[in-house]
Amino acid sequence: MSVSFRLPFISIVVPVFNAAATLEKCVGSLIAQTFSDIEIILVNNGSTDNSLQICRDLSEKDNRIRTFDIAEKGVSAARNKGIDEAYGEFVSFVDADDWIDKNVCEIFARKNKQHDYDLFCYSAKYHKENRADETFLFDENIELLSKKQKEELQIKIFAPNAPCVEYRTNTRFAGSVWSKFYKREILQKNKLRFATETIISEDCLFNTLALDHFCRVGYTKDCFYHYIQQSNSAQNRYRPESAKYFSFIIRQVQLWLLETGKEQIFADAANCLFIHYLFGILKEDLCHKDNPCSFAEKKRSLESILLMDEFSEPLKSFNRNFFSLPERALIWLLQKKLAGVIFFILGFVK
Repeated sequence: MSVSFRLPFISIVVPVFNAAATLEKCVGSLIAQTFSDIEIILVNNGSTDNSLQICRDLSEKDNRIRTFDIAEKGVSAARNKGIDEAYGEFVSFVDADDWIDKNVCEIFARKNKQHDYDLFCYSAKYHKENRADETFLFDENIELLSKKQKEELQIKIFAPNAPCVEYRTNTRFAGSVWSKFYKREILQKNKLRFATETIISEDCLFNTLALDHFCRVGYTKDCFYHYIQQSNSAQNRYRPESAKYFSFIIRQVQLWLLETGKEQIFADAANCLFIHYLFGILKEDLCHKDNPCSFAEKKRSLESILLMDEFSEPLKSFNRNFFSLPERALIWLLQKKLAGVIFFILGFVK
């Protein structure tokens, strides 16, 4: 007798790395979805705690959960594995230390019946200590984004406060892959995967390249995703060699701009992102408290980075309207390659 297998409507991919403390809460929010036609794909990715065992235990309790253990390091490899193994019509991503509201899949499924989405985005709350901040991509619900609104969404990935957009966001989560439902057929057809060459801003690059392929895009202001902003999160962690990873992203985005013939406003927004990458190198690498290098070594590193085309060219052609006055002052110092002054001022401010 043949056994029929019904494909799930939504595949939820959870990359797992040393997430023993938060994994059960995260997966619990997925199991509790009021819309049950889902599968949950847990991809363990080099954990050294008991995350893998927790994944296996959860799989035994709910047959909608499948666990994979991969040797390749990095969240990009884990997400790619999730896409490769997904059966759902849509793919969604949830980080292992976050959670989602129990009705988000049901609401999306209902809306999708009306609008047949390629991509659907929803809003998020950022939790830090006892504070929760709501973040929005637009100032209203949008059943289907217009061509102009979709372009604004692409620009917000680079520059959330770009002067050309009607609604400026207070976060860069436009570039994040969580709080979104992607049509799997489009991911597969266009071979859309995460770049394993970088461990920084891989989701920003993924969405930049992917958005060109999604035509029917919807958005709700409802904050269904809960992002935990921890003191040791990627934005606050010491990340040596960040210039290498950022320069890779810059080259890929510049190639995309060239191949797609985007208007100047996209180049201006991309330059804004590239310069913020420079700011990130200062914060998360050269000026980080865990950087063991001497002042002279840090100064030489910054001077070397400023000679790289990936960083020197954006500094020459940036649009002033995309930056605040303090940022413009820092850009001027970077243009003049005044590394010593920069470290002195940033150390004083710190």
